[in-house]
Amino acid sequence: MKSKKDTSPVRSRDKVLQSLYEIELSGSDVSEILKDLSLQSKYPHFKDLLNGVMKSKEMIDETLTNFMERDLHSLDPVERNALRLAAYEMLYTNTDVPIVINESIRLTKKYGAVDSHKYVNAVLDKMFKADLEKI
Repeated sequence: MKSKKDTSPVRSRDKVLQSLYEIELSGSDVSEILKDLSLQSKYPHFKDLLNGVMKSKEMIDETLTNFMERDLHSLDPVERNALRLAAYEMLYTNTDVPIVINESIRLTKKYGAVDSHKYVNAVLDKMFKADLEKI
């Protein structure tokens, strides 16, 4: 089996987005979702990403609102959770930001409303540019 370092988090992101959506809409508990060990074996980045987003959700939401003209909770759940996942990766991982933004666009095109990827891209781009100015 490949080590986590040798695997891509692409499919893990799909499962994390689906899980965040499930948690938000059905009230599922993150610990119940993580009991499914097959998810963790198939998607080695799944647990770290999901736990990271859930543990940092309040800080992520505060950060995102600084780059949005709309209320975070007025967004479609797919857009909102794609932004949360991307913000987590931008703030707390070493993943290249252009990869994070491209993955968020891919996820919102795949699971979100028509053209929702445009708003996600705009918010993440603002966040990325603001971060560059701090350096």
